[in-house]
Amino acid sequence: MSRKKLSFWEATAIGLGNIVGAGIFVMAGAAVSEAGAGALVAFIITAALALTVGLNSAELSSKLPDIEGGVYSFARATMGDTVGFLVGWFRLISYAVSGAAVALGFAAYLIGFGLPRLAYFPLAATLIVALCLVEMRGVKIASEFEKWLVAFTIVGLGLTVVAILFFGRYSPSNFTPLFPFGSLGVIQAASLAFFAYSGFNTIATLTPDVEDGARKVPKAIMTSLGISSAFYILVVFSLLYATRWTGYGTASNPVSLALAAVRAPGPISSVVSVAALTATLTVTLSLIIAGSRTARQMGKDRMLPSLLGKGSRVPTLVIAVVMLSSLALGNVESIALVANFGVIFSYMLSGVEVAITRKRQMTGSYLSLGYPYVQIFSVVLSGSLMLGLGEQSLVIGSLTLLAGLVFHSVYEHIVKATALPEHRAQELPLVVARPP
Repeated sequence: MSRKKLSFWEATAIGLGNIVGAGIFVMAGAAVSEAGAGALVAFIITAALALTVGLNSAELSSKLPDIEGGVYSFARATMGDTVGFLVGWFRLISYAVSGAAVALGFAAYLIGFGLPRLAYFPLAATLIVALCLVEMRGVKIASEFEKWLVAFTIVGLGLTVVAILFFGRYSPSNFTPLFPFGSLGVIQAASLAFFAYSGFNTIATLTPDVEDGARKVPKAIMTSLGISSAFYILVVFSLLYATRWTGYGTASNPVSLALAAVRAPGPISSVVSVAALTATLTVTLSLIIAGSRTARQMGKDRMLPSLLGKGSRVPTLVIAVVMLSSLALGNVESIALVANFGVIFSYMLSGVEVAITRKRQMTGSYLSLGYPYVQIFSVVLSGSLMLGLGEQSLVIGSLTLLAGLVFHSVYEHIVKATALPEHRAQELPLVVARPP
């Protein structure tokens, strides 16, 4: 290949592959069930939070362009090894468990097309292995694969909106009452919706692989969030336009239900179903890319065994093994609560990290608008959404955090005890130099 690094649009496509993915085909229905017509407000609130966190990530990626761990590296560079490890710990769990869940979704879609149910787990495992092999060929090839699938997914979402608005009929009762479960329902819906947006961190992990990454990655983050926010709000509006919010319940295929409610032609429903299938491909690949890069950076930083930091294939293999192991859980809902807690925990810290870099007078090609109000907003709203996850998620997340602290403490002790004297000087925490 003539170019080894990614362009702005290729980086944006990888981010969109993790944002505009399977989540919107499932999460929108769950949000509508939690908040009724208030789901529109929930998605707007979540879009505002995602954009503020995106501003934080954009500034941090421009100031720390030579590391590929994304939010893990940002946390370690600004808040030290322990906080950095905890963020990386949560993110790796999130990538692996989410990847397994989405791969199972891929298998479920194929079974819906007529394949035997016995193929459920083998199909999911085959997808993980195949996409890990694609990632091992290099991020450039992975981006080429991803951008075409993302384009088709966006076409499918656009077709969904157009078809529902064209074949459906507006009914005021579909949008009333606006808040059937009050403000709590909106917060719970926003907590669910946030995970449909959260994939933009994938772009931050690619900064060293992007041409002029310090300048282009921040733009790619904000572009991907802008496109996805517009589509998400349109899709939620379309679901409410198609039929009354009570009709979605716990269905995992709300888009199909909406198309059936407006009696959209069969070919349109088929195209949208295929788009939902390709969405599972793009999300799984993006999770593998982000997970392998986070694991590699943690290996380089000696937060995990240094073998992970020596080459591009080992961390991908580790992510593949953990994803394949997660398939054995079958029902990953309870474990996914850990991923949810960890995602919000890591993004909640981003506003604090920006404040630290400002205090250190670090320079970068991109500075967040509205400092420090944007950062305060992101921290406060992230905390509110974390509480909205519910007691089970908070308990499991807290136990996982405690387990991470124990692992980090034991591993750090082992590393220091076994390190040769000449290596100990290299184990200093990452220190960001101040400008003269």
